[in-house]
Amino acid sequence: MMKITVCIVCMFLVLPGTISCDLKPGKKTEPDVVFATTPHRVVREMLKLAGVTKDDIVYDLGSGDGRIVIAAAKDFGARGVGVELDPELVVESTENARKAGVGERVRFIREDIFVADIREASVVALYMLPELNKQLTPKFFRELKPGARVVAHRFGAGDWKPDMLLAAFDTTVRLWVIPANASGEWKIAFRNEKATKEYMLSLRQRYQMLTGTIRDGEREFALQDARLYGEEIALKVEDTIEGRPLQMKMEGVVRGDSMEGTASVAGGRSPGAYMWKGTRNMQ
Repeated sequence: MMKITVCIVCMFLVLPGTISCDLKPGKKTEPDVVFATTPHRVVREMLKLAGVTKDDIVYDLGSGDGRIVIAAAKDFGARGVGVELDPELVVESTENARKAGVGERVRFIREDIFVADIREASVVALYMLPELNKQLTPKFFRELKPGARVVAHRFGAGDWKPDMLLAAFDTTVRLWVIPANASGEWKIAFRNEKATKEYMLSLRQRYQMLTGTIRDGEREFALQDARLYGEEIALKVEDTIEGRPLQMKMEGVVRGDSMEGTASVAGGRSPGAYMWKGTRNMQ
């Protein structure tokens, strides 16, 4: 079950997103929340949108009766962990998993969602109010690996825009992919059988969105449509050189302080297809 977390005293007084009671994260030992279920048909759409497979470990933060991780194990072959503060729901979800025949593939722990260790998760499922999703975002970037997916029923996460948005029955499902860290100054080398070209790439990052410039020894070009999808990076330049159109497209992967991929250049002085590699400047 996906839990939607609210302060009980505020539940009937305010709309989602305008909560005025204290929602600051911190270690809790007793539940002060109520939950609402995600319909099974929406659960399945969430797991499909997240691309869950047998290789995934799915964490459900606020797992209620356990239906998310149980479905992940039963229908998609994944392993799962439910994080739930209500001890009665932990017992109930454990029994539900046993009855579904997936008791050996899932487990449920009684823990505060802000404290629980989620580093092994490749998928995190949510049904929280927007403010809690927003408060959890730094934890996701701190603990999850690039490429891990966060999938939420109905509500967003502040100004972190989803990578995919799905209308599912009478609700909405949002998917985010944890991006690699690509910010900084990069030395880039383009190579093909005819030429080698060197560039400096300057990137600024906010979530999966990138801004910046790429420059050679003569000119600097602004990047357009630059973004990350997990470790995958895509950059584009559209400009002119001496009145002639220039279009450069780069695609690749970011792994730590290096990245590499392919590029196509149309127009300019050195059109063609290139392989490229980049190293982050650590100074």
